[in-house]
Amino acid sequence: MDLILLAVFVFTILLVIVAPYEKALIALFGVILMVLVSASYTFTDAFKSVDWNVIMILFGMWMLSGYLSKSGLPQYVVFILSSRVRSYSALLLSIILVAGFITLFVDNVLVILLLGGLAVRVALRAGMDPLVAAMTVGLAANYMGTALLLGDLPPQMLHGVAGAEFLDFIWFRGAPSSLPLLSLSFILTLLMLYLLWFKATRVRVGGDANSTIELEAPKLDKITAFAATFGFIAFIVLASIRPVLGVELGALAVSVATATSVLLELLRHKLKGNSIPAFEDILRDMEWRVIIFYISLFMLVGGLKAGGVIDEVSRIIASYIERDLITSYTIVYWVTALLSSIVEHDAVILFLLKSLKEVGSLTGVDPWPHYWAVVWAGTLGSNATIAGAPALYLSLVIAEKARGAQVSWVEWMEITVPFTVISLSIHYILSIIVVPYYVD
Repeated sequence: MDLILLAVFVFTILLVIVAPYEKALIALFGVILMVLVSASYTFTDAFKSVDWNVIMILFGMWMLSGYLSKSGLPQYVVFILSSRVRSYSALLLSIILVAGFITLFVDNVLVILLLGGLAVRVALRAGMDPLVAAMTVGLAANYMGTALLLGDLPPQMLHGVAGAEFLDFIWFRGAPSSLPLLSLSFILTLLMLYLLWFKATRVRVGGDANSTIELEAPKLDKITAFAATFGFIAFIVLASIRPVLGVELGALAVSVATATSVLLELLRHKLKGNSIPAFEDILRDMEWRVIIFYISLFMLVGGLKAGGVIDEVSRIIASYIERDLITSYTIVYWVTALLSSIVEHDAVILFLLKSLKEVGSLTGVDPWPHYWAVVWAGTLGSNATIAGAPALYLSLVIAEKARGAQVSWVEWMEITVPFTVISLSIHYILSIIVVPYYVD
């Protein structure tokens, strides 16, 4: 095991967590440092270690997400709900549910930008604490991204490392999978915390959780909303039959996103007085920093693979995996959750998925139950801190802006830690029932 490469990796991840600088730049610097200090890991190796199929999936999905967000459809859905649900507590719960389920298709950062500010405005109108509103929207947006193959990096890494297909996230080897299990645990978690957060506590002076809230109708670009929605549906259909088509998922994602963009560009130039966003606006608003960070992340983990670190960790994990399924699943689940609460969860998930793949080769044990443990616990565990889920930092910034003052770490962790512990516990109980069916 190359301890120098391991030290560079740990140093880079620590800087990503604590340093007040751009995370993508730190990660990219870590890759360069890895190559410079290693005799066995070159820039060519680093480039080859990137799963470009996953990057193309992200790129295509973010193009469609950009059009969907600019169409105003997510805000319009919340407006429709507000016309039927008027009290603050019920409306905030509705916004959180919308945020969670929109994240099935839309990047969590976009969801927080779209609905986090809206939730804060609703809280201020009702005289309630905007911190709860902003943080719960962020928690929801991070929660459901792993439910399908579209919304976040962990399920796409599972596709790249283990070959998980779109339908595997709905039904896997004769049992319910990621979408039904995460949906149920998400709803149960919200129900358990409903009275604590939305009714019993966090009321500001003059606030009332039962006060009536009315929202203004947002502007909805129907053409853009229809085209983006149709694009998502088209991708879902194509992704469902991808094994038959024999085409890489990244190629499908980029092709559908490109076709949608071309159609909207043609309509934008042909129709007078339309509000269809320009393609250059979609590209300009994409999270290029995040894409660079993810590319760097693959390169950093590639360095660990080249340095024998993943092989060594795999041998350690193998001694536990060879025990009975429930014991090994429990160990992997809770260790992953703990690591993801203090280290950026995408790095933890990618490292463990690659390690588990090696474990399968070493022992012959089917790694699939443990693959699911890693992506589920990694996603849910990351909600505990901003270090685990950097997207939550955006929620915190929105809350601090609304308050006009900084929020202490104790305050926001009073929200995130109970949510994380309860959601992890509920999902563990649900998943432990079905994982025996996941063994081939």
